[in-house]
Amino acid sequence: MITKANMILAISCLCSVLLLSCNNTDVKTGQNKVQGTDTQQNEAQSVSGENRTMYETALVTDSLNTDIRLKLAANYYLNKDLEKAQFHYLKIIGYDKNNMAALFNLGNISYDQQQYGQAIKYYEAFLEKDKNNSNVRCDMATCYLNLDNPQKAIQILKENIKLNTNHLQSHYNLSVILKQVGKTTESEKEREIYNALLASQNQQNQ
Repeated sequence: MITKANMILAISCLCSVLLLSCNNTDVKTGQNKVQGTDTQQNEAQSVSGENRTMYETALVTDSLNTDIRLKLAANYYLNKDLEKAQFHYLKIIGYDKNNMAALFNLGNISYDQQQYGQAIKYYEAFLEKDKNNSNVRCDMATCYLNLDNPQKAIQILKENIKLNTNHLQSHYNLSVILKQVGKTTESEKEREIYNALLASQNQQNQ
């Protein structure tokens, strides 16, 4: 199982090889996406205890209030209560099947639960509205890898790199998968690109 770290570069062990998770630390609470920052943690803390009870109570009389339900679902997700988070996101999909935040997070929850086929369905629905989202496409590629379809994973990652040549995680994961399927030269090339991008990124952050 791929576990989440504090930042978008969550590292997981798969077949004794490290892959980078592109977007499972992100939680959409509406139109904005928060990426494992202090803001994300503060938001989770702010919707706890009495506030959570207040939101649950409000939904009893206003069950179609998407804003409240998204905040509540995000809190449950950030606190690793995937069952309750999934319940609320599915409620939203029930009356708003194209809700981007719900689709995004249902994909991530399915990913966390190792239900990779289901995760792909949610990611594909999300990508119908935001086809160039590099992070979602990258994690969808990892889903295919976990379903023993490395060629599909490679195809998606190569397409992702064409759309976003500087997407760090796609280069890294492509390097790993290419090595697994015996394409050593291509793998080394992608690793070199990844290392160069990472060094550039670290330099910019100094």
